[in-house]
Amino acid sequence: MSSEYIKQVHFKDEIEASEVDEAVAAVLQDEVEEVVEGPRDKQVLIRVSELQRDKWAKAAEADNLSVSEWLRSMADHRHREIFECLHPIEHRRSYPWSEHCMLCGARLR
Repeated sequence: MSSEYIKQVHFKDEIEASEVDEAVAAVLQDEVEEVVEGPRDKQVLIRVSELQRDKWAKAAEADNLSVSEWLRSMADHRHREIFECLHPIEHRRSYPWSEHCMLCGARLR
């Protein structure tokens, strides 16, 4: 048994508690999570009606975002819903070598 394994097991609860505290603080501050994975040099064109564009502009303005940023944040959130587990932490089973969601079966690490 290595000392690193003992540290992981012994401090696991403290590490998880700090991660939960950070996640709760981010939710309470209602911050928009912006993940930039490189330069934004690609473009996606969307054809919409003028009425739809105006609705989106009004919604983006209510969130204090540009329409582009508003659409990016919605697309990123939907991607996380599809490809990453968003279930609460209490539905996860954690081991020193991996973590699984018991609701969707996703392996998180």
